[in-house]
Amino acid sequence: MKIIFSRHGNTFPASMKAKWIGGEADPPLVLEGERQAGQLGTALRSARCIPSATFCSPLQRTRTYAEIALAISGARRPTVPDLRLSEIDYGNWEGLSNIEVVRRFGAREFFDWYRRSIWPMSNWKTERSVYFDAIDSFLGELKRSYGPTETILVVTAHGPLKCIGWRLMGKFGNLPVAQLARVDTGNICELEMGNDFLQPVTWNEPPGVLRPPVQPK
Repeated sequence: MKIIFSRHGNTFPASMKAKWIGGEADPPLVLEGERQAGQLGTALRSARCIPSATFCSPLQRTRTYAEIALAISGARRPTVPDLRLSEIDYGNWEGLSNIEVVRRFGAREFFDWYRRSIWPMSNWKTERSVYFDAIDSFLGELKRSYGPTETILVVTAHGPLKCIGWRLMGKFGNLPVAQLARVDTGNICELEMGNDFLQPVTWNEPPGVLRPPVQPK
């Protein structure tokens, strides 16, 4: 099974300083974010990767992103919101810029999360074990519900992607920790899933890396 994870597009215009926003905040996509969704849809159509099913978090920024992409790709099945894909509630980090987080909570705590996906000691409102269990449950359900030749699209915020990346760290030498710790807005992670494996094909790449399936000779 192919799973294409996509982080939603921009929610801040270029003129505005980006801040930490978690699962309690739900700003809409800005025009650039909608354009990024269009790029994903075009890439899916060009690569003939029309998803059998599409999932998103309950946030409007992921739902809108998925809907735009699907409309352009030609897919007909609706997007299904799933609470297990919810964004982290960043607690004391909410509404702060990166610099402000470093000043208040220290560079080590910030960069351990930013560069290595190590859950911080700060007062986040989301419990790590519960969050990881929810994501593992979602992946397990995909494995049970879809066949080996199907493609699934999942649009999320950053939290689920960082947690999946953390699970993969150290297992694939061609993907360093720093790469697996981050997915930029509008970028995708393509993974292959089998009965006993979850293997990244690409991580934190623009949607244009998608290629049509190789036809047997």
